[in-house]
Amino acid sequence: MRINRKKVFYALAAPLGAFVLAIAVAGLALLVSGKNPFVAFKQMVIYGGTVDSLITSINEALPLFVSGVAVAIGFRTNLFNIGVEGQYRLAAIVAAVVGAELPGPGFLRIIMAMAAAVIVGAMYASIAGLLKAYRNVNEVIATIMLNGVMTGLVAVLLKWDLIASIKDQQLRTSRLPKSAWFPSVTFGGSELYLWVFVAIAIGIGYHLLINRSRFGFELRASGINPGAALAAGVNPKRMIVKTMALSGAVAGLVGMPLLLQRQHEFTQQFQQGLGFAGIAVALVGRQKAAGMAAAALLFAYLTRASQALTSPPTRGTKEIGTILQGTMMLAAVVAYEVVRRRAEANAIHEAAHRAAVQFAEVPA
Repeated sequence: MRINRKKVFYALAAPLGAFVLAIAVAGLALLVSGKNPFVAFKQMVIYGGTVDSLITSINEALPLFVSGVAVAIGFRTNLFNIGVEGQYRLAAIVAAVVGAELPGPGFLRIIMAMAAAVIVGAMYASIAGLLKAYRNVNEVIATIMLNGVMTGLVAVLLKWDLIASIKDQQLRTSRLPKSAWFPSVTFGGSELYLWVFVAIAIGIGYHLLINRSRFGFELRASGINPGAALAAGVNPKRMIVKTMALSGAVAGLVGMPLLLQRQHEFTQQFQQGLGFAGIAVALVGRQKAAGMAAAALLFAYLTRASQALTSPPTRGTKEIGTILQGTMMLAAVVAYEVVRRRAEANAIHEAAHRAAVQFAEVPA
């Protein structure tokens, strides 16, 4: 099989360019703060390369990857589901209650908790889909407003005696029994979450659904050319609702690694920001399963490695990880667009050249 070198170059140019630019910006920030960037980066590589750090990075990447998939599903239909943040938090508190309160063996509690999370996420995201499809309400505005509603709703649920109680000066749901904890494997004193296999299944399912199914074709067609999709028999309104529901269903699973493997209960301090981080993962990963997995692992690694900058001689510069992530996201978006336009221009030029050659070969 012949390898198209230009396609390989364009595929690698954007992410590599974004990474180099991010390193340069972070290095400049370190210089301005009076720190040696080479020493700082060396500390990050050494600390981030330990077994404990690598396992932690994998664990932390799981919710980021699932969040990225949820956002990417919307992107495929030109829908911006910025409400993943609210969808996964509401789903997490419902899943925590279901897993802790419903009777049954541990594996059944896990299944029921995850099923509840999927259903809640899908239903909550469908509200924005219905508003978009039948009232033409912009999904960005709708999901942002629904995030606010979620904040209030979760606060109300936590104050409900049937759901939560005050323990250690915090409102929290009942703790999941140990039989309902998702299993893990210990490596060198650190636990690798076996939820990683669920994340892998989600990634494979996403790839097959988008690229190998009729629904995926209709979804992509609706995003690329809604008019042509309508002419082909695709109902655009139903597709909007279905896409938002599917995106919300996946979003509901974002908090499951935290709930089933780490905290085993929902509290006021349940991790926030994963929904917004998923936007960065989807953008940097170009909505491809493998790309988003790599982006999630990279972001998690940078977060972990930057903790090395809390000790001398680079103490006080741990925000470098955030700078790297932010710069990489912005640079990747710009670089992908530049590369896309360059590739399109080259394709047009090559097509014109072939047409000219064929025309010249036609006998007069």
